[in-house]
Amino acid sequence: MNSIIKMMAMMVAACVVVIGLGVAATQWLKPAQAGLSQSDAAVASVDPATATPTGQSMTVTEASHMSQAEEVQMRQQDLQKWLQQHLTDFKQKSGNLTAFLQAWSTQCQAENCETLLRAALANHTDQAFANQMLRLLNSLPAYEKAMQSMIMSTATDPRQRYAKIWQLREQMLGQDGALLAFGQEKAFAEYQFQFADLKAQAVNLSAEQRLAAFKQLQQQTLGRDAEAIRQAEGSSGDYEKALQLLLIGVTDSAEQAQVTQQLRQQYFSPAVVDQMAQRDQQVATQQAQVTDYQTELATLKQEMAASQSRLSASAWQQQYEQRLSALRLKHFP
Repeated sequence: MNSIIKMMAMMVAACVVVIGLGVAATQWLKPAQAGLSQSDAAVASVDPATATPTGQSMTVTEASHMSQAEEVQMRQQDLQKWLQQHLTDFKQKSGNLTAFLQAWSTQCQAENCETLLRAALANHTDQAFANQMLRLLNSLPAYEKAMQSMIMSTATDPRQRYAKIWQLREQMLGQDGALLAFGQEKAFAEYQFQFADLKAQAVNLSAEQRLAAFKQLQQQTLGRDAEAIRQAEGSSGDYEKALQLLLIGVTDSAEQAQVTQQLRQQYFSPAVVDQMAQRDQQVATQQAQVTDYQTELATLKQEMAASQSRLSASAWQQQYEQRLSALRLKHFP
């Protein structure tokens, strides 16, 4: 399981490190006490807390081992219940295998996670789905190697690059397997590509037409993966996209501020709008500090260049470092 998690993390997300569980063995010992008959020894040695059905007793170590074994067994049963429930959930809302494997790794916290997963699939009520999952798990190592060897230029259109990646996935994992593992990603990518198309057309549309087209695009995403897309975007994502659309062609700073404020009031609560305004002020202040520093730094360099011929190298370096330090302290105390 660790290898599969690591591989999926390299493709999409980070892997979770797991720890091992130990299983203790239990042994039964017959009592033997000097001066007592076998039956008397059995009675005398019985501790009610650890008594066996035959009247024999366990040492503290044996009782501890028995408790550990029972805990491990209960843990294994709990893990199988978790797997069966989440496999059923994944079947209903599939398309993000990475998230499922990461959740399982976090829940499992053992060295035999992959073995447990395959055992759960063998016992799953829907064997058609279980077999599909097993084929997918078996195909992932070869797919990962193929992905690592794929080289594409960044100059290639993003949609074309993704189409090549998806083509490889279907070749290596099958059409159903690719959708089972990466269907949500595919839907989200297509949403982004369609939004890019809308941005390219927005210059010929009015503000009202842009927002109407954006709303229509969002409605088109309603489907099997709509919930995943909405969770990925959220209000912030919707706001950023709407803002991009409405600011196309707007160069006046006052108008830009007005459009931004109106959209914030539309997408966020008054408290959040106030926080965003405060953040804007902080950013503006910091940017002004950087601008002033860069202007004065350029002046300092000019002045020091002019004095370089009349100062010794050591004196010039000392003076430059002193003035530079004072300038930095002035703007970034």
